[in-house]
Amino acid sequence: MNTPKLCALIIASVLLVSGCKSLVQKGNKLYEAGMYDQSAEFYEQALAEDPQDVEARQRLTLARNKIIDRGLIDVRMLRLSGNHTGAALKLEALLRNQVSWHIEPVGPMAETQNEELHYATSWLQQEALSLSRSAFPDPFRYFEMRYAFLIANARLGNTFAQYQDQLQENAERQCHKLKASQGQDRLFLQRFYRKYCQAWNITNSAGAQVSDRALYSGIRIAPKLTVQLHDTSTQKQRLQTVLSQLNEAFRDSLWYHPQGEKEFALNVHATFKHTRDAKLVNRQKHYTLEQAQPNPAEPGSLMEVEVTKTYQYPVTEFTEYFSLDIMYQGRLGPQQIEHKVDDSQVHYTQSHYADFPQLDLAPQKAHFLDVNTRLDKQLSELRAQFKADLDSVWQQTYCEDKLGAASGEHVLRCAKLAPHHEYVNNWFNQHFGLSYQAMSSLYSL
Repeated sequence: MNTPKLCALIIASVLLVSGCKSLVQKGNKLYEAGMYDQSAEFYEQALAEDPQDVEARQRLTLARNKIIDRGLIDVRMLRLSGNHTGAALKLEALLRNQVSWHIEPVGPMAETQNEELHYATSWLQQEALSLSRSAFPDPFRYFEMRYAFLIANARLGNTFAQYQDQLQENAERQCHKLKASQGQDRLFLQRFYRKYCQAWNITNSAGAQVSDRALYSGIRIAPKLTVQLHDTSTQKQRLQTVLSQLNEAFRDSLWYHPQGEKEFALNVHATFKHTRDAKLVNRQKHYTLEQAQPNPAEPGSLMEVEVTKTYQYPVTEFTEYFSLDIMYQGRLGPQQIEHKVDDSQVHYTQSHYADFPQLDLAPQKAHFLDVNTRLDKQLSELRAQFKADLDSVWQQTYCEDKLGAASGEHVLRCAKLAPHHEYVNNWFNQHFGLSYQAMSSLYSL
């Protein structure tokens, strides 16, 4: 049995056996089984419920110390196997946790950590030297961000400062390249250029704001609503609300920008009917009673006779008609988008106030359709599909045929929705020596 399955089995067994025990007790069981990460989660839950739980806090400290101790062993094993990057990343994570958890290693654990810091320091210096010789400045900056705690613990800040002049020179060269790629309809490149140069404290002169013929500066919704509602209905406002939500969804999308050159036209057609007819009818039920009547066979005496009676009561019968048919249409970039949702039902219900237990009659309320829930479900689907259409057309436009055009403009546009796209990351690696995700973490792309 592999380790993940074994861990899952142990956790399941602990939870089953200790189903009625406290969170701390469950954590203790996992701690005894050597599952320190999982035990810490239970202690954290216990403290979330009761911050004054002394036992939970003490046990959490023990578990976290075990996590760090075991983590340091993992660091050593990674280093001995030749995986110095993995060892450094693991050690970096442990140092960050120590600060977050307010833990200071002591004794053998401190000795192990100091030993691994010594090896990591040597590796960091070699990596920094290698990266400083690259024509790309960004991998070095990413390296500093990725191993910030290790670098601080090893006091390598002054050592690395010697590379800053060369890095700055390389960054200025990159800024000039980005500036040269500016132009009409290259809004994303302009924003990237400004962010990049500002991050390196390089004065940029992007010039006047460029407009973009592919983007939209606004949305114009043309609604055509046919609504038929009964007097007590409150659903009309919901249709107006969904129009506002479609407007908001578009303005939150990548297609919208104040520097866009056109307005997006969206037609919305809706037919919504919710009526309720009421009809008052009389119902009746028959029942028998025993009554004393003169006995014809024995004058002067009485006999019990069953007599049929009729009980009449008014009933209000309701017939509800519900139907919804709503669709949007619009031309977005090179493509037409449209989607339709519909729903309908005829519903019958009734009410009365009759109360006659002998006839199993009790007052009855009418149970009307939950129109609000049904309407909200359909409108929610419409909104979700509209957002999906906006994203889908964006990806088809910028992540397919035109991806290699416009000196990286379309790469930046594609990356917004497809950050793991192979071409996107190849382009960034080719021009900056880093993946899009790494560049995004540096410059908030």
